[in-house]
Amino acid sequence: MIDALNAPLSPLPLILWETPPGLELALAQEGVPFVRLREAHPLALRAGRFVLFDGKKLTEGQVRSMLSERHVALDVDHFRRGERFDPFRALVDTEATPASWPIEGLSVVERVARRPKARIRRRLIDQIRSAVSKAGGTWARLAFYPFPYRSAFNLRLDLDEPEPEDFRRFAEARRPLDDCSTHFVSTAAYGRLPGVLDELRGVDAQSHGHHHFVYRDEAANRRNLERAHRTLVDSGFEPEGFAGPHGRWNEGIDRVLEDLGYSYSSDFQLGYDDLPFFPWRGDRFSKVLQVPIHPLCEGVFFEAGGDARTVADHLIRAVRAKVEAGEPAFVYGHPERRLGRHPEIVRELAGAVDRGSLLWRTTLTEFARWWRWRNDRRWSIVARPEGRYEVQFDEWDDAYPLALEMVRGEHVATIPLRGPRTPFALQALAYERRETRADLPSPTAIRGPIGLKAAVRSALDWETVTPVDELTGGTIAARVKRELRRWKDRSSKVGLDAFGESGQK
Repeated sequence: MIDALNAPLSPLPLILWETPPGLELALAQEGVPFVRLREAHPLALRAGRFVLFDGKKLTEGQVRSMLSERHVALDVDHFRRGERFDPFRALVDTEATPASWPIEGLSVVERVARRPKARIRRRLIDQIRSAVSKAGGTWARLAFYPFPYRSAFNLRLDLDEPEPEDFRRFAEARRPLDDCSTHFVSTAAYGRLPGVLDELRGVDAQSHGHHHFVYRDEAANRRNLERAHRTLVDSGFEPEGFAGPHGRWNEGIDRVLEDLGYSYSSDFQLGYDDLPFFPWRGDRFSKVLQVPIHPLCEGVFFEAGGDARTVADHLIRAVRAKVEAGEPAFVYGHPERRLGRHPEIVRELAGAVDRGSLLWRTTLTEFARWWRWRNDRRWSIVARPEGRYEVQFDEWDDAYPLALEMVRGEHVATIPLRGPRTPFALQALAYERRETRADLPSPTAIRGPIGLKAAVRSALDWETVTPVDELTGGTIAARVKRELRRWKDRSSKVGLDAFGESGQK
């Protein structure tokens, strides 16, 4: 009979004791099991062998006094040392900044998340995995994709402007990618165009808001998103995803998405070129999953002086690099005035997407469902006699085919999981080398003083998308914005009256 009190402690899950939320976020992305220590009690500490704690909140003496000789304590404060900024804070940072990518002699600019979260996460996970391995532990994660896929592809389309002819040309080129494209619809642009809505019923269509703007004011966001939601539902859609115009995100819009019951959002000003994550809201994690994409669309290339050839080459190169690295290959663009007038970009991208069995062609909606399901799995690895182990799930669910990945540096062994308990022997596993990251140009943040004009525009949440009559005056800034918009509209009308309808004297 096994003595439960003296049985070997499980190598996984990890026990987190007063650790920062950024660590939880990174471990959840990685798919490594962990439990948060709610109360420092000997029974609770038996959940796992490795205890991670934050030396800024607990002393090593405090931790050691509660652990047995079989535990291994790791102070995560060590991973902050030598860094320019706190990596744990960086992973939950919500600020954005303009950044520049050097591509084919161009300086391509987009506003994205301030911190390179994917790079920070990979470095942090590598450091923690190395520390666990050196202490005699094993590192296992749930695969990023349903078994046997190694990567996933999606073409995201943001429908911003009412240009049905451009959309028609684009849609013809998109046919080969219908099964792996997701459309985010601005209902102010397309809510009254039944022909476009009929076409969208055959593909994945989600919300891009009504007016093409993310407001600083939560009430304005609520009106905008609820209006778009009603329009889509009345047209026969069941929206569960959202993409913020211009990739913008804030806590106010996240609260609205939670209230609407949305499953996911995709906002590159919060995170890009990364695995999905739940944003930290200051006191808890959001209920709305973020599904990052590659943030460079055709528009930023055209603005930088590029052409359709440059766009197609970059998108194809980005997809291939991400597939080779096992990362989600999610790229995006716009039909109106761009892809609709350069359908060759979509045709070439479709021709380059590998239809092999290891690439999951998916919608962002289905990918979000998978990731949320993966995130809900509760499992552990239990040590057995003679160097064997067993993977155990608390509640087995076969909604998706699942695999466990044992990681040793850049080498990975894959174990298909068929039921709630899967035994394996480490010495019997076959490892293969995997690429660790996509080989793509890295962005550089554009630093500089904020001018008075930019500061005023930011303070007023300035935009000209929302009709003046729909602007509310709940705050001083909102009232000033509304009056300035009215003055602008009157000035524009006077100018047109002077020059005639054609705009020529």
